[in-house]
Amino acid sequence: MYKYIDSIVFITENKMGIDIDINLRKLLELGQGKQKVLPLPDFGGGRTINDFKAQINKGFARPNIFTVDMAPVGADKATQYRMNCFQAQIPGSNLATTEKDVGFRSVAYQKIFGDVILGFYVDTELNQLQFFQDWVDFIVSPDNNHFNYPNLYQSEIKITSVNRLGSPAGQWVLHDAYPKQVDPISLDYGTNDTIMTANITLSYRHYTHHYKNFQSHTSIAADVSDRMTSDFQQIGSSLKNSISSMTNKFAEDQKHFFEKYSSRGKAFMDHITPKGKGLRRDGDGGYGGAGRMV
Repeated sequence: MYKYIDSIVFITENKMGIDIDINLRKLLELGQGKQKVLPLPDFGGGRTINDFKAQINKGFARPNIFTVDMAPVGADKATQYRMNCFQAQIPGSNLATTEKDVGFRSVAYQKIFGDVILGFYVDTELNQLQFFQDWVDFIVSPDNNHFNYPNLYQSEIKITSVNRLGSPAGQWVLHDAYPKQVDPISLDYGTNDTIMTANITLSYRHYTHHYKNFQSHTSIAADVSDRMTSDFQQIGSSLKNSISSMTNKFAEDQKHFFEKYSSRGKAFMDHITPKGKGLRRDGDGGYGGAGRMV
């Protein structure tokens, strides 16, 4: 157990009427236990108000500077929808895990992609509302309730976070996205000075993301992907070698088995070649390949 101790503890024994002044730090240093006394943490300098101000001056990300681009929207209307989208979400990361076993271990077995909600200001012609309702009707026909093929209605949606210099700081691309729900819109006499909004819930298969440095425009995600690819290639190469070794050993053991226990083993093994065409059952009950056993 680790404790940070920077004070003097006073202990009073009421029965004896004696006040004992004990320096607990010295007591622990004398080896009274198993506790370790550690110095206060060093934050690498950030102790003064000037250090704090220097960090603050670097700025922070702003959640109100972003753009949303949807592939189904034509180029002539892209700017309109981009400006009317007043609310978006950066997709989160969630993992499905197993229940804890007797050793209190839990492992991840699947990545879960939660829905994303977009909010749009609706213009006087209700174009934004009509666009998404038409999209939903294209997915499932309102006439016969038949659903369409996924590759016809799924699309790509890009959510980009922008820094105060106007450069993209990060981008999240939703793949195979489509509107799952168009929320109902309340109409009320009391909302005189309120703009109508439409909230759309999007479902998607998965997303990819990358963070951009506005000076070098390098992608952190690409670097991580390269490292993961390299690791998986090494693992794949190792597995391939292991499987190849096991396969060769199995074939060798099988060959010895036929040679030892079957007088016709050699003739049978002649039909099994690394590039064999396979065996076929002949009409007289034998097996045929390059030739036929007799």
